[in-house]
Amino acid sequence: MNSPAAAPRYRQLADTLVRDIETGKYRVGALLPPEFELSDRYGVSRHTVREAFRRLADMGLISRHQGIGTRVKAKCAEPRYVASLSTLADLFQYTKRTRLKLLAERELRAGAQLAAMLRCKRGQAWLEFETCRYLIGTAQPISYTQIYVYPAHAAIRDHLGERSVWVYGLVERYYGERIVEVQQEIGAVSIAPRIAAILGVKPGSAGLQVLRYYMGRGDRLLSVSMNIYPENRFKFSTRWRLEWERG
Repeated sequence: MNSPAAAPRYRQLADTLVRDIETGKYRVGALLPPEFELSDRYGVSRHTVREAFRRLADMGLISRHQGIGTRVKAKCAEPRYVASLSTLADLFQYTKRTRLKLLAERELRAGAQLAAMLRCKRGQAWLEFETCRYLIGTAQPISYTQIYVYPAHAAIRDHLGERSVWVYGLVERYYGERIVEVQQEIGAVSIAPRIAAILGVKPGSAGLQVLRYYMGRGDRLLSVSMNIYPENRFKFSTRWRLEWERG
């Protein structure tokens, strides 16, 4: 294994197996050698082999079947963007590495269900942008995203196709509304058929729903986004740190 010595053993083994899959040593549909064989071949523990397999499974390269073995599922890893979000600046930095594709837009008034999601009064007027977000340079969407802004902010539609755009930055830039807080709610969902077709996944497959509420001064709600992330295309990484009490 030729990975840097500083890398954990399981990571070195995983990198070796990734290269073997990419170069065709192990073709899609083929079984990888069993744990004991890889353990002997590379001089690592069975635990290290299992951790390497877990990493490859997370990358979407293999699938494990009890009583059958570990089968190669894909030649290339599925795209996944890891966002380490600890500050508001981190969230905005993430959007700068992606692009938006506008699918549709509509003006609407919030009914009971939408008003509950948007935390607004029934009948509130909104402009909804239906979009997909992509990593720059890739063709597979990271997420399906519905963005809600006030109709007065309609002119931002002309800038949605710009590279590294984020709608909330456009609101700040063109309308003088400063975003001072973002509130986020995360939950698991079953992806609806229409959204599944847009994302290229099976209807009813697992997804991550992320609601973000963008607040201005005086707790004024400026915008809301509803994001659906398919399984294995996006992962949130947050950091929690204990602040010791002072004596």
